[in-house]
Amino acid sequence: MSEKPSDPETNACICTEIPKALYDRVEEYCRSKGILPSEFIFDAISEKLFSIHRERRRKPRL
Repeated sequence: MSEKPSDPETNACICTEIPKALYDRVEEYCRSKGILPSEFIFDAISEKLFSIHRERRRKPRL
């Protein structure tokens, strides 16, 4: 689901605090799968936004 733009001018940075224990789990998972933590986090956010959009489409409209 990676849709990362290749142009650096279209990229933005989001700084957030993630509990160390959670980030350690992400790093461990990414190491085992051979991906970067930033790629995993990007995909997780993208999938969550997609699922929210899909859920809103299921709700009946007034």
